[in-house]
Amino acid sequence: MPNEQIMAHCHRDYKYRVSAIFLLIALLLASQTGYSESIAQQQPLTDPVADYIDAIDQVEAEYSAYSTELSDLYLGLGKLLYSRQSYQEARQAFQRGMQVERVNYGLESLSQGPYLLSIADTESYLGNWEESQKALENLYNIHEATHGKNTIEMLPVLDQMMTWYLDSYDERTPAGGYSSLVVTERIAMRMHYIMDNKMPLDHPDAVHRYRRLGHLQYFIANHIKQHGEPTVSGITISTGSSVRGSDDSTSHMHFRRGKIALERVVESLVQRQEDNEIEQAMALAELGDWYLVFGQRYSAQEAYQLAYDVLGNTDHPEQIREQLFGQPQVIAFKMEKDPVPLEPNENQLQFNMVVSSAGVPQDIKMVSQDANLSDEQLMALRKKVRKQRYRPKLDAGLTQDAPHSVILNNPALLPDDQ
Repeated sequence: MPNEQIMAHCHRDYKYRVSAIFLLIALLLASQTGYSESIAQQQPLTDPVADYIDAIDQVEAEYSAYSTELSDLYLGLGKLLYSRQSYQEARQAFQRGMQVERVNYGLESLSQGPYLLSIADTESYLGNWEESQKALENLYNIHEATHGKNTIEMLPVLDQMMTWYLDSYDERTPAGGYSSLVVTERIAMRMHYIMDNKMPLDHPDAVHRYRRLGHLQYFIANHIKQHGEPTVSGITISTGSSVRGSDDSTSHMHFRRGKIALERVVESLVQRQEDNEIEQAMALAELGDWYLVFGQRYSAQEAYQLAYDVLGNTDHPEQIREQLFGQPQVIAFKMEKDPVPLEPNENQLQFNMVVSSAGVPQDIKMVSQDANLSDEQLMALRKKVRKQRYRPKLDAGLTQDAPHSVILNNPALLPDDQ
C-alpha cells in the first residue's frame, strides 16, 4: 500500500475513533444529567433549621455538649429562627450559644456580645423590654469588667447600645420611646465624658462621634416637644445627672449639650491641621443650624458668617460659597443616613415657597395640578412643609430670603397602609 494510502487510512480511522469517543462522552453526560434531575425531583429540599440541628447533634455526639464549635452553630440557628419570626425558639438558641461561650471562656468573656445583642432583639419582639434591657446591661458590665469604666475601649460597646435603643424607638409607645431615649442619653453622656477625658480632639473618630452625640440631643428634644416628658425609672448606667425638669429648662439643657458636642466637631477639625476648610465651614454652618432651630438667631448669624469667611482660604471661594450656601437647605439633625431626595414624577407633588432669613417657609404654594387631594390631605402637607426649618441662603455671609421648592409624595396615590 503506497504511503499516501496508508496515511489516508490511518487518518480516517483516527477520525472515526475520535468521533466515537465524543459520542460516548455525550451519551454519558446526557444520562448523568437526566439521572441528576431525576434524583432532584425525587428528593425534597432539606430544611436549613433541620440541617443546623443535625450539625449540632453530630458535634455533641463526637465531642461534647459544650464544644466550642457549638456556639457558632447556635448563633446561626438563632438568627435563622429569628428571621422566620420564631422568637421564642430563637431566644433559646441564643441563650444556649451564650452558655457554651461562658463555659469555655468565662462568665465575663467578651465573646458573649453577639448573643446578648441578639437576645435583646428577640426579647424586644416578644414585648419583654425589661429583659432586653437586662441583656444590654449584661453586655455593658462584661465590657466594663474587661476595659474599665471610663476607658476609650468602652466607646464601641456604648455606641452599639445607643444604636440598639434608637433602632427600637419606633417600635414603642411614646412613653416607652421616651424610656429608650432616657437610657440612650445616659449612654451618650458616658460617651461624652470618656471622649472629653480620654480621646484627643484630632482622633479620627472624634468628628463622627461628637456629631452623633449632638444630633441625639435634637432627637430627644423633638420627642419631648411632641409628646411631653413622662416619669421613667429603672436606669442603671450612672451619669450623676437627671434628664427631668420643666419644658423650658429641659429644652435649654438639650440645646446646651448639643451645642457643646457640635463645637467639639469644629474644634476637632481645626486640631487636625489639615486643608479641610470645606469641612470646617460645613461644621460651622451646622452649628449655626443648631442655634437657628433653638431660636438663637444672632448666634446663628455669627456661625454662618464664620463659615462663609473660612471658605475664603479655598482655591475658588466664590464658587464654593455659591455651591454650599447659595440656596436654602433643609436642616435635619438625623441619627441615620439622609434619605435619597425624591425626583418629580406623577406620584409626587411640588411646593414652592420663600425661605425667610430666619429659615422659615413662607408663601407656600402647591404647583402640581389635579392632585386629587382632600382638604385634610392638603392641610397636612402644608403643615409638614411649614414646620420644617431651613438654613437660609447666605449672601456675603448674611442670611437672605430666597425661593425654594420641595417634592413630597402625593398621599392620594399612596396605598392605604402608607
